Amino acid sequence: MRDLTAAGIVLYNPDINRMNENINAIINQVDYVILVDNSSENKSDIEAAIQHSFHSSDKVIIKFSQKNNGIAWALNQIFKIAEAQGVKWVLTLDQDSVCPPEMIEKYIKYFASTDKSKIGILCPTIVDKNAGIIEGDVYKTETVKRCITSGSFTSLAAWKQIRGFDEKMFIDGVDFDFCDRLRMNGYKIIRIGSVCLTHELGKITTHRFLFKTVKVQNHSALRKYYIVRNRFYLSRKEKKPFAVIKSFFFVIKFSATIVLYEKNRRKKLKAVFKGMCDGLKL
Repeated sequence: MRDLTAAGIVLYNPDINRMNENINAIINQVDYVILVDNSSENKSDIEAAIQHSFHSSDKVIIKFSQKNNGIAWALNQIFKIAEAQGVKWVLTLDQDSVCPPEMIEKYIKYFASTDKSKIGILCPTIVDKNAGIIEGDVYKTETVKRCITSGSFTSLAAWKQIRGFDEKMFIDGVDFDFCDRLRMNGYKIIRIGSVCLTHELGKITTHRFLFKTVKVQNHSALRKYYIVRNRFYLSRKEKKPFAVIKSFFFVIKFSATIVLYEKNRRKKLKAVFKGMCDGLKL
């Protein structure tokens, strides 16, 4: 008997058409689609869309939150719901990531050639809409240190063993922290190169600096805050003094990029400074 599978999608003010496209692309590949909404302003539109398109399907499960508890909390809710349904493997997706056909079939096919009890995550090649291939090689299947959440096919047993995602982080770095703890507990992360997921990693713009090409993701001030805060938090959490020092150098480079290429510089630089201070205290 094959293992039960689920796809989990965290929602936050989603584009309804893209949400429907996302669900339709994966619903026939898995046993359940689990949606966790982080207090979207368009909750009524989400409910109406699910009722209209998927009301007759017992495969779609949705949970609404009264407040935005962050990505880590929402991911843990997905896994808890999946566990209650007897699911063994969970595909996590961003709300705007549309899966290719046969994605799950290709992942499961890989299990036939290896000991899946040692695998924490199978992940895809990531193709950015604007910048091309960001992570991976379509001709390679390889062990990697880290992967992003979207497109990751994760062992529920592994999630449970390492006690899930760190909810202190709220957003940003949640996936990398999860990957690091998986590897520390003896699990492998395997990228299946032939599985490609189209994803949008921010509003990337490209600039020239001397003889180098600089890619700028143009995140909001709030996102800048969490990027810096969580970098320092993880450096301290891992108890590696040199990692904290590296984080200070990161902030210098990060701030320089904001000054040189981004808008709303003052607001973003204030967010970076506050993130650094809070990360050192968290």
